[in-house]
Amino acid sequence: MSKKVTLVFLAATLLAGCAVKIDTSMSYVPEEGGTTFAKITNEENEQLIVPNIGYDGSRLNWWANPYFAITQDGERLAYQASHNGRTNIFVKQLTARSVSQQRTFSNHARDMAFSPDGERLAFAQLGNYNYSAIYLTSAVQGTVVQQVSPTNVYDYGPQFSPDGKLIFFTRQEGYTFSIWSYNLETGTFSNYCYGLSPKPINDEEFLCARRNSFNNYEIWRVNYVKGTESIILSQEDRSFTTPSLSPDGQWILCTSNTPKRPGLHENTDIYVVRTDGSRLTQLTYHEGHDLSPVWAPDGKSIYFLSQRGSEKGIYNIWKMNFDLK
Repeated sequence: MSKKVTLVFLAATLLAGCAVKIDTSMSYVPEEGGTTFAKITNEENEQLIVPNIGYDGSRLNWWANPYFAITQDGERLAYQASHNGRTNIFVKQLTARSVSQQRTFSNHARDMAFSPDGERLAFAQLGNYNYSAIYLTSAVQGTVVQQVSPTNVYDYGPQFSPDGKLIFFTRQEGYTFSIWSYNLETGTFSNYCYGLSPKPINDEEFLCARRNSFNNYEIWRVNYVKGTESIILSQEDRSFTTPSLSPDGQWILCTSNTPKRPGLHENTDIYVVRTDGSRLTQLTYHEGHDLSPVWAPDGKSIYFLSQRGSEKGIYNIWKMNFDLK
């Protein structure tokens, strides 16, 4: 398996050795009653990248990096799409009908994040020999690109700190994952701990995922100033990835594999859990894959990537309401 596909998360998959036919045409299923869903992108105009979700023996793998990002004012969406055999990042208005603007012009740009003020985009770009570096560019105009990390490493999944001074990211070396940051003011790098998918939540802490002894992934909270760490969510038969804290600080949003049920295949769904690890709640139940969730700035909605609403299982970005108390 290539390094690109190795970055991921595992769970059981085959159903009695037989393929299961998946119906992705419905926009929602009965188990999701009371939740409203709205389709944000359209596959005819916005050809989103198909997530790396596949099988490695008897385990399900999925790519855990961000496929899209939302500005803090909730007005703009950045997403990665394929055109003319190249993958690049595009930005569009969420609050009005608008044409998407291409913001990167390379062969394989991905893993984007808006700066807190919405003016810049951090992203990863694949280079030669399967290397991947972090770059910066304007989110609103121009084509100037600033390289952040060296070209002989494998860095990906950038995320800005709340004050916009640091860019956190994952560095992969073989099968080892560690969390780093780049200081935009001093130009220095810092290495914090093992783990991946860092999501800063204040000036001292971030959430991240870590692999456990069962080869599944757990959610951790790390205070890199005090040097303290605490595990929030772990189960021996499933993984939890891409954690992010709700705007009110009460919930953690994540992706997990839903164990296979009679007549259904195992897939990825959207979950939330309290910050103390209690009240793990499944939010989506669709037969297709739901993943890469992002909070709306007001915490009342969640954006996510999904195959739902498409007979061909094509991925689009969807929005659903969130009202758990």
